[in-house]
Amino acid sequence: MMRLERTRGIGVLALWACSCGVMAQPLLLSGQVTSMESQSLVVPKPGDAWRYQIQWMLPEGEMAQAGQPVVIFDKSQLDNQIEQLEANVERVTAQEQSRGVELEVQVLQARFNLKKAALDKDKAALDAAVPAEFIAAKTYADNQFRLMRSEHELAKMEQALFETESRLQASLKQLTLDRDKADIALTQARDGIDELTLFARFSGPVLYGFDHRANRKYDVGDSIQIGRTVATIPSTDRLLVKAWVNEVDVDRLELNQSVTLQLDAALQQTLPGHIAGIGRQAERRRGWGVGNWFEVEVQFDAGLEQAMVPGMSVLIRTGEGAQ
Repeated sequence: MMRLERTRGIGVLALWACSCGVMAQPLLLSGQVTSMESQSLVVPKPGDAWRYQIQWMLPEGEMAQAGQPVVIFDKSQLDNQIEQLEANVERVTAQEQSRGVELEVQVLQARFNLKKAALDKDKAALDAAVPAEFIAAKTYADNQFRLMRSEHELAKMEQALFETESRLQASLKQLTLDRDKADIALTQARDGIDELTLFARFSGPVLYGFDHRANRKYDVGDSIQIGRTVATIPSTDRLLVKAWVNEVDVDRLELNQSVTLQLDAALQQTLPGHIAGIGRQAERRRGWGVGNWFEVEVQFDAGLEQAMVPGMSVLIRTGEGAQ
C-alpha cells in the first residue's frame, strides 16, 4: 500500500514537472500593428449603379492628412445621370407652367359662363315677374319656363366652376410634387458627385482593402461593389498589436502577461509589452486550415508606440526572455 501511494505521488510530480516544462516553453505569435481607431473607406451609393470604378487612390502606405482626398471613383456614369435629371427638371417645370396656364384659362372660362348664366337668370326673373293678367297666357308660361331653365343652368355653371377650380388645385399640387421630386433627385445626384470622393477624417497611413475573390489588394481601375471597404486609415495616436493564437495554445496566455515584441523592420531590436486582451470566442480564419483561433491584443509599454506605424508585422514572444 505504501509502495502504491509512493508510485502515485511520483506520477503526479512527473505530470506537474512536464506541465511546467510545457508552460515554460516560449510561445511565438505573429501579429500586426493596428490602431484602436480607424476609418473605413467604403464604396458609396450615390446613384443607381451598384458598382463604381476606382479612378485614383493615394499610394498605399503613404500618410494621409486630415481632410485630404484618399479615393476618387469614376464619375462619368453619374454625370450622365445628372444630365438626364436636369432635362427632366426642365421638362417637368415647363409642363407645370403650360398646364397651369391651361387650367387658369379653363377657370376663367368657367367664371365667365357662371356670370353669363347669372345675368340670364336675372333677366328671366324680370320677365317671369310680370303678372299673368298683363300678358298672354302662353307668354307668361314661356317666361316661367325660361326662369326655371336659367336657374338650372346657373346651378350647372356653379358646379362646373367648382369642379374646374378643384381640378386646377389638384393638378397644380400634383405638378408641384412632380417638380419637387425631380429637384430632389437632381440634388441627390449632384451631392452624389461629392460622395464619390472619399476624404480622410484624421491623419494616418493608407491601407488598401483586400479582394478575396481576386486574391489581391484593390487597385486603381477596379470596379467594386457598393458597401465594400476599399481602404482603411488607422489612427496613429493609439496603437496596439493584434495577433491570433490557436485554441491549443490559448491556455498558455493570460491577461497582463509580459511579452517581448520584434518588428520585422527592426529584428535586432526588442520592445516590451503585455497582453491586454484575449478573445472569448474562437473562430475560423480563411486559409489557416481547420483549427480555431482566438484574437489576442498586445499593448506596447508607455511611449514606445510613437515609433510604430499601423500595418507593421510584429513577432510576439512569451515565456523566457519576456520582460
